Amino acid sequence: MRLDFLQNPPTQKHPNQLLIAPSYPNPSPINPSELASLQNDSKALAALFGGDMSVPFGFLCAHWLELLTRISKTHKIAYAISSHQQGYAAIKLLDKPIYKLIPDKQSGLITSKSLLEAIAQGCTCLIVPFVNEDILTQNPIKDLKATLQKHTKNAIFITDISYALSLNLPIPDIIDSHTLLLINGESLGLLRSHGALIAKDFIAPEIFPKTLSTPKLFAALQTSIRSLAPSPQDTKEIFYTTLQSLIKTDIGLFAPLAHTLPNALPLRFSSIKARNLLQALLLENIYGINGAQCLYGLFAPSFVLQEMGYSELESRELLSVSYTQTPDFDKLCKTIAYCYSQLRVLGI
Repeated sequence: MRLDFLQNPPTQKHPNQLLIAPSYPNPSPINPSELASLQNDSKALAALFGGDMSVPFGFLCAHWLELLTRISKTHKIAYAISSHQQGYAAIKLLDKPIYKLIPDKQSGLITSKSLLEAIAQGCTCLIVPFVNEDILTQNPIKDLKATLQKHTKNAIFITDISYALSLNLPIPDIIDSHTLLLINGESLGLLRSHGALIAKDFIAPEIFPKTLSTPKLFAALQTSIRSLAPSPQDTKEIFYTTLQSLIKTDIGLFAPLAHTLPNALPLRFSSIKARNLLQALLLENIYGINGAQCLYGLFAPSFVLQEMGYSELESRELLSVSYTQTPDFDKLCKTIAYCYSQLRVLGI
C-alpha cells in the first residue's frame, strides 16, 4: 500500500517516451517547422490554464535559485516556506534576504493576514503554493490573489499548482499579466526536472529562467495532464476515525482535515520517531514518509513543521499521508496501530 502518492507518484510510461522520442536533443535553431512545433506545444500547454506561453522550469535547487535571483534584482520576495523542498534549499543560498510566509499553526494555511504583513514590509513578489508541503493543506489561492490585487498594483504572484493538478482538482482561474503558475512534471508522472512555468502577457519576462528545453517537454506535460484519472473519492475522514478508534488519544493531526487535499492526512503519532514507524510499516509492505526531506533521503524531519514552530522532536511525529486507491481501512489501520503500539512498548 502506498501512502505517499502526492510526493512520490508513479511514473507514466507514455509521456516519458515522448521526452526521449526526438532523434536529437536540440531542435534546429534555423528550421522554421521545428521551432513552430515547439512554440505550438508551448502555447497549447499554457492554454489549458488560460495562459499564452510556457517556459521550462525543472524544480531543482539550481532552477529555483536562478528564478529567485532574477526576481530579487527588481523585487523584494515574500516566499512561503511550505513551497517545494528544493525551493526551500534555494532560499538559503540566495544572497538577498527574503520575507518568510509561514502556514498558520492552527489552520495550516498561508493567510491573507500574513500576505498583508509581507506587503507592509515592501514585498512586491509573493510565492505561495496551492498546497503546503508536508502538511498537505490547500491555501485559499483565490482569496490571497484578491488580497494582493486590492492592496497593490504591480506585485507578482507565483503559485505551484502541481499537487492539486495531480489529483485532477479544479485550478482557480487566476492567471493574468501579474501571475505565474508552476507545474512540476514529477507530480504528473514525468521524470524529475521536467516542469514548466505558465504565463499570460506577463509584465516581467526578464525573470524567466533560461533553462534549455527538452523538445517534447510541453507535449509530454499535456499528455500527462490529459490522461489524469478523475478526482478520487475523499475517504480521509474514514481513515482518520478508524485509526483514532484504535490508537485513541495518541493519534492527532498537524492541520485540520477540513483544509487538506482529498485523501491527505498530516498524521501526528505521539512520542515516537516517524522513521522507526516507517521502517516497521515497510515490513508490512506499507510505504509512507515523514515529509519531503524524508522522501529525498536527507534524514531530516519536516522542514515545514519546524518553520511553523514545532521542535525537531515534534516534527518527527509526522506521517504525511496521501493516497488515491481506497484501501481496506480496517486492515490497514490495525496494521498501523499494531506497529505503533509495539514501538511504544519498546520505547523507540
